[in-house]
Amino acid sequence: MPVPAERSSRPKRLWRWRTALCAALLLLLLALGSLLRLASVTDYLYHAAVKDPERVSPAGPLIVAPADGTVLYVRRVRDGVVPEVVKRGVRVPVVDIVKTDSGEPFRDGYLIGIYMNTFGVHINRIPNHGVVERQIVFNGPHMDMSAAESKIILSSLVPGLVSLRKLFGLSPFGTQNDHDFVLQSARETLVVEDERGVRLYVVRIADYYVGKTLTWVRPGDSVARGQKMGLISWGSQTDLYIEETPGMRIEVDVGEYVYGGETVLATY
Repeated sequence: MPVPAERSSRPKRLWRWRTALCAALLLLLLALGSLLRLASVTDYLYHAAVKDPERVSPAGPLIVAPADGTVLYVRRVRDGVVPEVVKRGVRVPVVDIVKTDSGEPFRDGYLIGIYMNTFGVHINRIPNHGVVERQIVFNGPHMDMSAAESKIILSSLVPGLVSLRKLFGLSPFGTQNDHDFVLQSARETLVVEDERGVRLYVVRIADYYVGKTLTWVRPGDSVARGQKMGLISWGSQTDLYIEETPGMRIEVDVGEYVYGGETVLATY
């Protein structure tokens, strides 16, 4: 006896309904996973909402991050020159970043760039115990960092992508053509002579959308590791140039998310 057409089509409709439901659930899980990953790489789960979280700085012979954000580069500096900070093969004098007197001699050291995304904490903190030596303000243009920020966040969304890029000798975030602001944008440099008698240069680089850069310490002030030094509204970048001393070791790498006042950047 032939099976009625209506009865024979039921299993097909049920299979299609189940397939559509599974696909919808899979898409929902992927969307939720992407949102959670985005919240993680932008630190939006907690600190971005709080904006001024309590921080406890670790003790010992060490230097902590001056800002919250993603580590863009960790560069070895020799004879006052930084290799390839902006574009591959372009050597940049440290003075072009910190904007101090062009005749100032710089010791060997390390330059660490931290991108502060729009959604994160914007409080800056003192990297080590010491005394504020100088404050230098460079009134350049406020350049747009949006292109770099988009690429940094998108690259961070895929686990392992930054490491894979580095493995193949590529720019970790694909931002090699979006870093002109590192040299040209307005900035403020705070020079701290730390407890070793060594200079730390905290360079806060302003984005086009930065409303205001506030500084709460002045030359001559004694400062403590992790102490709040100021605030940058919205996204920006904070670089730290560390003069080297025997036995000093860098403890972070490109792609890591660091927390101002807490994450150890270097030990000595």
